[in-house]
Amino acid sequence: MKFAARKEKMLSLLDVYETMTVQQLVDLLGASPATIRRDIVRMEESGELQRYWGGIRRKQTPESRRKNSLQHQISDINHTVIAQIAAEQIQDNELIFIGSGTTTLAMIPLIKNKNIHVITNGIPQLEALHRKNIQALLLCGFFKEYSRSLVGKETVQMLQSYRFDRAFLGVNGIDDQLSLLSADEYEDSIKTLCIHHSKNTYVLAGKEKFHRTAYYAVSNKTARDVMLITNYPEYPSNDWVSISGGYMGRLGSLLIDKMIEI
Repeated sequence: MKFAARKEKMLSLLDVYETMTVQQLVDLLGASPATIRRDIVRMEESGELQRYWGGIRRKQTPESRRKNSLQHQISDINHTVIAQIAAEQIQDNELIFIGSGTTTLAMIPLIKNKNIHVITNGIPQLEALHRKNIQALLLCGFFKEYSRSLVGKETVQMLQSYRFDRAFLGVNGIDDQLSLLSADEYEDSIKTLCIHHSKNTYVLAGKEKFHRTAYYAVSNKTARDVMLITNYPEYPSNDWVSISGGYMGRLGSLLIDKMIEI
């Protein structure tokens, strides 16, 4: 990987994480510590980042200080495991849906595929896709400040006209019946529609998402073919596949192992 490619990826990662250590960059970019340190010096000299003991952060500007609610919810670096597994599922020349949320945002800098097209309702997702030179369409709707996403009846109506090869969704939580939870009816409608209109649907959920409750939940019957990607296999099942330090399993098989009716 040449310097220009490493630089682009480092800046993309700093759009998701507030800081990155040298070792994290070594692991994610596959370069030597000496190479990463040389890159950091070059980028600091050009004013693209700030160096601190053992790592880097984005250079502070008036724009970067205007952080909103989503940017304060910096995704835990452990969620990179989930994001990496998700990004690896994408194939060239596919039409993809990427939903809002910090973990779906974290997967975008890790996408390596060519000629893909993405539809999203997340504004940070659109910005990250633009930086990766990935062609993307933002759905219309009402602005939701907490997640910096667009939701509403218009969003759902626009989404109905598309058929996806893959959809990647965040989740408000997963309850003890393995139902996929949403904060409101619009998020629930987007999840349900994406599941119906996608050949392959993936839900990205960290350990902290399990054992929650919410008013809106996708039915287990609808979600039975959804693939759950997590950094912790909360429910025992032979269906879990270990991948790159994380786990992926079909929700329907997990339901059967927990003896939950589908």
